[in-house]
Amino acid sequence: MRGFSLQSLLATLVSLLFILEAANAQKCSDYYLYQVGGKGVAPNAPANYKTFRNVKDYGAKGDGKTDDTAAINRAISDNGRCGPGCTGSTKTPATIFFPSGTYIISAPIIDYYYTILQGNPIPGCMATLKATVGFSERWLLDTNPYGANGLAWGATNVFWRQVNNLVIDLTAVPATKEIAGIHWPSSQATSISNVVFKMAQGTNSKHEGIFMEEGSGGYLGDLVFHGGGNGMTVGNQQFTMRNLTFYNAQTAIKQLWSWGWTYQGVSINNCKVGFDFTAVDNGALTVGSVTILDSQINNTPVGITFGNTLGTSPPVPNNLIVENLALNNVPTAIRGATGTVLAGTTGRTTVAAWGRGHEYTKNTGPVKFEKTITPNSRPASLLRNGKYYALSKPTYEKVPKSGFVTARSAGAKGDGKADDTAAINKLLADAVAAKKVVHFDAGIYRVTNTIKIPPGSRITGESWPIILSSGANFNNMNSPRPVVQVGNAGQTGSIEWSNMIVSTQGAQAGAILIQYNLNSGSANPSGMWDVHVRIGGFAGSNIQLAQCKKTPNVVATKDNISPGCISGFLSMHITKQSSGLLMENCWLWVADHDMEMPANNEQITVYAGRGLLIESTAGNIWLYGTGVEHHQQYEYHLVGTKNIVMGQIQTETAYYQPNPDATIPFPFVSAYNDVVTDKGQSGWGLRIFKSSDVLVYGAGLYSFFRNNDVNCSQIGQGHSCQTRTFSVKDSSKVSVYNLNTVGTTKMIMYNGNDIASANKNENGFINSIALFRV
Repeated sequence: MRGFSLQSLLATLVSLLFILEAANAQKCSDYYLYQVGGKGVAPNAPANYKTFRNVKDYGAKGDGKTDDTAAINRAISDNGRCGPGCTGSTKTPATIFFPSGTYIISAPIIDYYYTILQGNPIPGCMATLKATVGFSERWLLDTNPYGANGLAWGATNVFWRQVNNLVIDLTAVPATKEIAGIHWPSSQATSISNVVFKMAQGTNSKHEGIFMEEGSGGYLGDLVFHGGGNGMTVGNQQFTMRNLTFYNAQTAIKQLWSWGWTYQGVSINNCKVGFDFTAVDNGALTVGSVTILDSQINNTPVGITFGNTLGTSPPVPNNLIVENLALNNVPTAIRGATGTVLAGTTGRTTVAAWGRGHEYTKNTGPVKFEKTITPNSRPASLLRNGKYYALSKPTYEKVPKSGFVTARSAGAKGDGKADDTAAINKLLADAVAAKKVVHFDAGIYRVTNTIKIPPGSRITGESWPIILSSGANFNNMNSPRPVVQVGNAGQTGSIEWSNMIVSTQGAQAGAILIQYNLNSGSANPSGMWDVHVRIGGFAGSNIQLAQCKKTPNVVATKDNISPGCISGFLSMHITKQSSGLLMENCWLWVADHDMEMPANNEQITVYAGRGLLIESTAGNIWLYGTGVEHHQQYEYHLVGTKNIVMGQIQTETAYYQPNPDATIPFPFVSAYNDVVTDKGQSGWGLRIFKSSDVLVYGAGLYSFFRNNDVNCSQIGQGHSCQTRTFSVKDSSKVSVYNLNTVGTTKMIMYNGNDIASANKNENGFINSIALFRV
């Protein structure tokens, strides 16, 4: 080309690259947290406390050259936060924000209690945490470090944590070095989402994306793993994992142990083994039960492998249900200890349903099986393209700053003292009219009357802001009212709501914490992601160790129970006229212990009447990774409803029961379809009444204590914490995959008859039934 030298061409290209880089930088800075984050408050924190911390404000460069380890750890730990050595605290919430860039990491990043690690979700803008070639420790991000006495926090008490929108890059670390991107022994109200893991590939790789060895979770979703010896190595009581994608790992998922586990929407590509459930400890298989649905495995020699269930204890380990698993060039679909139990193909096929374990019907059981089974009949309204509908938590990366309105800028204080009722209700109404997203800054928003969320609302929180009910309006159990009301009866439309907590302060015997009324339908359902109910056990609740210490040596009666410890008529009500709601990683929790220092997690007794009541006549409800714990009458109660999909669900019976039993202190109320309970009995974990098309993909119904004594749930104690926890009555088309119970003598009651006993379904600490249908 005459008159155009190579030098000038290169200069032009460099200029274009600078222009593109600048344009991309501008695009990254458009993410709303740059503009609206950091305006929140923490009423119980030290002076000048920051709830929002940009790591660059603490010296991190993100330039791909500077070692940013110390700066990031400063951002996490600054100003009296709850780190290793602190048993727990809600006083110091924080969002640690990583602007776009590559952050060089030479030693572990230590996570703290009540922390969100947050990157920028705009495509091309996610921050990368990149390990150095000389990184010598076991984990890059250590959320629960080991010390002289074991883990910093007991894994079953690690709540309120998130890791979002990051890239974890281990590729500079030698392949033979044993290292994991995230160490994640955790429990309820925690999540990892929208994270990419990059690891060394090849047969000698010892890299892992996530290592999890303990806990009581939990939810992970929207994760991508490249390479690794094991994409994930995981063990926990129960977990839900959705939308995980693996490429070129030796083993995609290595399961260390489980009671119940639900994998949904997993995609495994070009690995050696897809799922490995062969783990053994002291001669016992440790994987209790696993449910896999709506997933695919491609170009992988062995799809699933399980252990020697004949020569190894316990009696019914490795319960497995697979439904709608697509295979492409997977010669062995499922392999047992002695070889192939389900052949695959070098072409394409779909495993409609296959299972192993114990089966019960209303008339038979236990029947041991290992075979192809009939898949669930799925209501069309619950599906999209043949799979269950699912929707990830919105990140609003395409919404500009002008599309947001923040709670504190609209007049709410969030200081835990002011009455924010009027300001919040005006904010929500105005935001819908202006088609804006409501951003709740960190804070405790005290309300004395009902907060009304109108259809069309989009609401998200920063550092788990709390709506805290207070005062006489919510303290009449004979006239209950909602703290948060989503829509009016009969209204149509939908909402999006994420990253918030609804709680009570002191005596609130008439509080319905969340009432969902909207008729959203199945075409455009509403969504709730990481929205939690928390009753007691935290600073500002006035329901802590000082007020509500457990009293196992006192016979509790309706006359001697402290009124200040009765708080919560009903945690959540999905009403008759409502329909179309997806809930993901939502935990409805009545505190069993005081989380604040110096209580040291000592047990407390808090009385809340009812857990999650679903009465929607049209149904179309999706519950993914939900838990309901420690209510008086029941945890989950499904009445006159249909078209419900659930999994993994998890419950715990109130630790104080049966002192008092499930009849005290809240009396039977027919208007709420309360359960008639015999004297001396504890509350139900799951009750299904006059309902149909209820499909449960994993359920853990646990009763660990009897009058605060844990001995009743220990192995060899006869599963004696309570008699029953699961009931199906006057219902049809109910299917439960992988039912696991703890401490319960009878596992299933059907139409008033006990049809399954725990002692016939021993699976180590738990009792397991792989398949139950009526």
